[in-house]
Amino acid sequence: LEEVCKFIASGEFRSLGLEYIEVNLSVTQCMRVNLAEKVMSIMEKHQVSSELINLEITETAEVTQMGAFQDNVSALNQKGIGFSLDDYGTGYSNIGFLYKFPFRIVKIDKSLLWGAFENEKAMITLESSIDLAKRLNLQVVVEGVENEEHQDKLTEMGCDYLQGYYFSK
Repeated sequence: LEEVCKFIASGEFRSLGLEYIEVNLSVTQCMRVNLAEKVMSIMEKHQVSSELINLEITETAEVTQMGAFQDNVSALNQKGIGFSLDDYGTGYSNIGFLYKFPFRIVKIDKSLLWGAFENEKAMITLESSIDLAKRLNLQVVVEGVENEEHQDKLTEMGCDYLQGYYFSK
């Protein structure tokens, strides 16, 4: 976060035409009692406004301290910081996260995309996941786009953003 804030403050951020930067946080980091204070302190130090940072929660561990997690997410969201849920469809990332926390973006894991092109039930799961996210007024990013067929199907499904080697390695 410190490096990202330095980059934003440098001016190069604007010259590249970027709107905001995603910063990954593990669930474990989100359960630290003083996370919100640390994040805001770093941002204030570099005079970075909250709309320029989006915290991407990566699902690497189960939330064992739900109170601290909720407190941090809520405090940072009240300061205007956006959140993304990464790797939706894998591990501990589940439907409950979509409505319990103030995510604005859901990033659907590549495994759901790849499975959808091999299995009809997986395709239904992908379509339903995208529809659910859209109905919850979330923006949808699908990871793992590797060909034109992926791009065309996901565009047809209404995805907001596509990410993968089809566009850039």
